[in-house]
Amino acid sequence: MPATAIAQSPITEPAITEPAITEPRAARPPTGRQRTALTASSGPACGADSWQARFTAAPDSVGGVRVAVRRYFDRVRPGRPQERDDLLLVVSELVTNAVRHAGGPGVVDLALLPDAVDIAVSDPSRTLPLPRLPDPCAGTGGLGLHLVAALCGPVQVTLDPGSGKTVHARLPCRRPTGPEVAAAPAARRRSW
Repeated sequence: MPATAIAQSPITEPAITEPAITEPRAARPPTGRQRTALTASSGPACGADSWQARFTAAPDSVGGVRVAVRRYFDRVRPGRPQERDDLLLVVSELVTNAVRHAGGPGVVDLALLPDAVDIAVSDPSRTLPLPRLPDPCAGTGGLGLHLVAALCGPVQVTLDPGSGKTVHARLPCRRPTGPEVAAAPAARRRSW
């Protein structure tokens, strides 16, 4: 992760302690067209606009997922750069964890709801992702799950039937509406 992203997202204490484990979910069949280390598809699911991408275990697949998510989000929800950037950060962190720690390919599922984006990243490992205390001086990571929890709240893990797991996060929409729209830029400047 670039050092600038860490400097812009200060964390004062660990945001989560342990992921929750839930019941298995039904898998969506893989469809879509082939891209570099990535297969993506989109369509309605459960009343939401949904999108799915398969990625490989190659480290460069994280960048491919980011590009694909950016294109998809900008097409279906244009003009929401803060929400898009938050989504890209969460997806990047979860896919990076799957690539680094699961040792196999995976799937990203997004469901766009009116007030949130549901994010699910599946991988072949049944090992639960546990947050660890980051050591910024060592450069060994450890911030990913804390950043995800700071943006999304509790992270849940589903152990999938047969093998693997799915890490779930729900990113609330951050775009202000109504009278807050005029006040939002001033409030943002004061918070820095």
